This record gives sequence, structure tokens and C-alpha cells, in this order.
Amino acid sequence: MPMSDYLRELREKIGHDLLVLPSAAVTLFDEQNRLLLGKHSDRNIWVLPGGLIEPGELPADAAVREAWEETGLLIELTGIVGVYGGPDLVVRYANGDLASYIGTVFRGRIIGGEPHPDGSEILDLRYFSSEEIVNVPHAKWIDGALADIFNPSAHARFQPSTWHP
Repeated sequence: MPMSDYLRELREKIGHDLLVLPSAAVTLFDEQNRLLLGKHSDRNIWVLPGGLIEPGELPADAAVREAWEETGLLIELTGIVGVYGGPDLVVRYANGDLASYIGTVFRGRIIGGEPHPDGSEILDLRYFSSEEIVNVPHAKWIDGALADIFNPSAHARFQPSTWHP
């Protein structure tokens, strides 16, 4: 998907400077308990289906919409894996844009559609076991979340506070 009008207007005002951006993603598994990842066209790494939460959009709606746009799959959300941010979610894009994402990651299940990458943002879709993920280029933050992602009974997680006065 091309850049949203909202983000394009922000970038016209501030250029490539750092933006803090809310995002939503979803974990989807096949019958062998392998995680669906998409190969991101801009960064050439494997990522969860997901993307920006637009102004006024519910995070859950963003996760469902992004999954549909990127994978052709209709999903329903079943829970929250966790909320993630920090240095591993700071991205400098090829065009120079700098973004720091705060991501809400949902659990979901497929209820319809046919899997196919959008061909623009996502070039390929593939299921991976937790062991396979560590051997392919992937979003850095996923390493710290793998145990949460692959444990369906885990409580929603957030990164503990490191700030103190």
C-alpha cells in the first residue's frame, strides 16, 4: 500500500525527521503451529501482517484491515499478544524517513479469503516455525516476542518500565 494521505501530509511538513507512530499487527498460525510472515518490499525482511493505525481508527480495525490488504485473508481477533516499542522498533527507511513504532500485536485466526501478498508492500507470504524465524532476516523486535507469540495461553505482555526518577 502506498503511504497514507495522513502520513504523506505529515512528511511534507517535517521531512524525514523522527515520527512516533502507532501500529497494529496480528499473529496468524497454520495447522502445524507455524506463524504467517510477509516479506516486506522496502526493507527485505519478514514481518507480521500489520501497519499504521490511521487517525481515529481502532487498533483492532487497523490489524484486521492491514491483514486483509497485505495478505488477502479475512481474520478475526482473539486476543492480545502484547504492546511493543523501543529501539528495536525504530526504522530508517530507504528514502530517509525515520519512524519509531509502538505496536499493539493481536492474536487472530483466519476466517476467510485466499492468501496472496499484495505485491506492493508485501512480496511473499510464508509460514515459519519459531526455529525457522531466527534463520531468516526478520524485524528485530520479534526476537524478544517469540516466546509470547508462540504461547497461545500467555497473558498480554508489555515491556517492563526501565524509567526511574
